[in-house]
Amino acid sequence: APHTSAGIVGRIIGFVDALVGYAHPYYHAAKRRNCDGDEDAVMLLLDALLNFSRFYLPEKRGGKMDAPLVVTTRLDPREVDSEVHNMDVARYYPLEFYEATYELKSPKELLGVIERVEDRLGKPEMYEGLKFTHDTDDIALGPRLSKYKQLGDMEEKVRQQLSLAEKIRAVNEHHVAETILNSHLIPDLRGNLRSFTRQEFRCVKCNTKYRRPPLSGKCPKCGGKIVLTVSKGAIEKYLPTAKLLVTNYDVLAYTRQRICLTERDIKSLFENVFPETQRTLLALNANDICDRMIAERTGKVVAKNGYLDGFNGNGKKAISKTAEKPVSSGKAQTHKPEKLKRKKKVISLDEFFRG
Repeated sequence: APHTSAGIVGRIIGFVDALVGYAHPYYHAAKRRNCDGDEDAVMLLLDALLNFSRFYLPEKRGGKMDAPLVVTTRLDPREVDSEVHNMDVARYYPLEFYEATYELKSPKELLGVIERVEDRLGKPEMYEGLKFTHDTDDIALGPRLSKYKQLGDMEEKVRQQLSLAEKIRAVNEHHVAETILNSHLIPDLRGNLRSFTRQEFRCVKCNTKYRRPPLSGKCPKCGGKIVLTVSKGAIEKYLPTAKLLVTNYDVLAYTRQRICLTERDIKSLFENVFPETQRTLLALNANDICDRMIAERTGKVVAKNGYLDGFNGNGKKAISKTAEKPVSSGKAQTHKPEKLKRKKKVISLDEFFRG
């Protein structure tokens, strides 16, 4: 399984016309994979035993992942991932189960109503007599290619996931968006941002790494070019997806603010700022969720040229001067009544996002 160092021995008993790997649920749990589109890997046993050596593994962190350092030959259901212990092994669901669905009961309230693998652990029945509810003539009658592989980047995958959540009445799409942000996108954004500030520098020729870039700008050993080990794209790859979720779904204000603060931290690394104001030079985008939050909290709207409108070329604040227009003697000039400028009302974030 990817990102682990353990594998389990099995036999290939046939082939199907589908880009999947069918196996017993115990087998999937033993190699730490789930039936939800996860990538899998298969190699011949002798290839792992004869053509493998630790000397082939990279020395960098993570080099031991995806390598057969441990091979299991005996499958014990009590030792595999506990997710499979919740699998039901009943031939039919009782009436009590269907009645509980109308009452929206938690699955924990139905323990003992439907037999599960956990009820058979430690008994001979944990290996045999596992029943199922529906028969089939062809094990590959379902989708032949996972939707996860057909979709493109992460943003497209998230859009499809939320689109499905909106169609299912039993699913709260706003809660799904909140879960995606807190369990995946925000930890990834903050982690990559932290890695960028602590990264090393690498020579493209001799691959020598330095904790600090040499003052000469070149590798002291071979004179090669020094490059970063963590790129800008790796940091902000999930930022558009995160802003998409906080814009289109009713997530917590705290979560929305975390995304905007993360974006500000990323911009502070890659954009020029004025030392006095520490503001980005770009104008606020009315369609951007984070820029709208800034405008609502400060009560100010930045002009089309951004914060540069308030400064001269020498970096000092500009003083607006109103030129006096001469009044010509002739026909009386009609002036349009000037509209009174109303003071912008500052509202709370909760009122803003509810509106």
